[in-house]
Amino acid sequence: MAAGLVVILLAAGCGKVDLGGSDTTDVRYGYGPKPDKSVVYQPDVVLVAGGSGVVRSVSRDGFTYVIDGNARGVKDVAPGKIMFATSEAVGRVVKVERSGDDKAVTLAPVRLTDVVRDGHFTFDRPLDAEAQTFGPLPDLLGEVVDGGPAGVVVPDAAQGTGLGVNAIGVGDVRLAVPPIVFAPAPEPGARGAKTIKRNVGDWDIEAYKDQSKMGLTASHSTAVQRLKVDFDIQLLIRNLRAWGDIRVTNGVIPHPQFRIDGVEGLAITIAAGAEGGLEDNKKVKIELPIEVKQPIIIGGFPATLKQTFKFLVSTGFSAKNGNIKATGKWGLDGPIGYVQSSVLTPAFSVQESIVKSIRGVSIGVEGIVVAAEFRFGFMLGLPVAGAGPFVGIVASVGVTNGSAAGRVGLPLPVGPGVKCRGSTLVLTVRAGEGISLSEPLVKAIEQVLGVSIPQEADFIKKDIVNRTVVEPDVPLCRD
Repeated sequence: MAAGLVVILLAAGCGKVDLGGSDTTDVRYGYGPKPDKSVVYQPDVVLVAGGSGVVRSVSRDGFTYVIDGNARGVKDVAPGKIMFATSEAVGRVVKVERSGDDKAVTLAPVRLTDVVRDGHFTFDRPLDAEAQTFGPLPDLLGEVVDGGPAGVVVPDAAQGTGLGVNAIGVGDVRLAVPPIVFAPAPEPGARGAKTIKRNVGDWDIEAYKDQSKMGLTASHSTAVQRLKVDFDIQLLIRNLRAWGDIRVTNGVIPHPQFRIDGVEGLAITIAAGAEGGLEDNKKVKIELPIEVKQPIIIGGFPATLKQTFKFLVSTGFSAKNGNIKATGKWGLDGPIGYVQSSVLTPAFSVQESIVKSIRGVSIGVEGIVVAAEFRFGFMLGLPVAGAGPFVGIVASVGVTNGSAAGRVGLPLPVGPGVKCRGSTLVLTVRAGEGISLSEPLVKAIEQVLGVSIPQEADFIKKDIVNRTVVEPDVPLCRD
């Protein structure tokens, strides 16, 4: 897109303001605003011209942007205002400091309606998973473990995070912020990286994507806890496409519509074992610091289409040297989302039964639960806290395997040598609007930046399927 004048129509009726050209060849931080009379901004919004080209650097935590001191509009950036430089460099100004000839601006997360008073945004475009760019998120990165107080350890200031030291205290939750890696959107026909790897505590995590799937692989193994977990969960896709019709009226989004087409199924493989039995069990929630993003511009309004990932694992081993493994595959046929207040849920089918695949050897009952969320969003705001309408698919899969010794003393068919095994699958469509942040990180930001973070709001939540299957199908196994 050619460079042009950036025009803002203020809600206060001040008319047009010429903010100069916007370079759209550099989109590391998303597109900058562009002329469009259909968008009316809130009166405290300050547009900074130049797009990604005026962003000199960004702090490791993703909250402080160093902006070209000569950029048009930057002189009006002040605490309390909302700076809008690009779709990923927008937020409530908390602090402004000089950085040589430039300005270092610390931003707090804002909602879409904090920025836009009136606007109508429609889109219908393919999501090219291979061309999209992987980018790590400075989100909650750590483990949540049962049996201890939940808290947040903010990284040391010496690491350059900007958030300070131990803002909330020490607990079982750790906030570790990696450097933010931005990359320009690929040219048409180009291909982005297919995988990205991260280490979170004792977990090795890999996210991957291509034209047929988006997935997560995670492995856990420690000599001390003697717990081994490996799983792979993937969303099966074909011709993935996002459609949206989002109208903002007087600072309210009355009836947003957002739909994802091209999700065809879900596949999972699980394997786990515990040498110590009960003492090795663990419940872990990990907010994966990975997103896949695609900058877009609608008229003169810049935004980002994003897919993000997170997962939870809980093990239940009752005897030493127990192990369990299973594989399942399910089909999904139809769009996912919400249109005209109606929830769109796809038709469900079983392609490979997970309960029939359950294998393992133990003298006790063993089990594992893996849950993951794949979220698609129309986002505006900081990479750590994008805001806007979203739709997500939440998948929870649990498998149990009975004792290899059988139910001794019980009448057949559940007796010696006969094992109960079962699985529970819950697939849910979840949609809403707001700032996507984990609760511990919200508390950390609020305390360190001294601001209040608006909560995310669910519009709808509806099960695609919620079913439990046991074999043998007899009352004793079902109990």
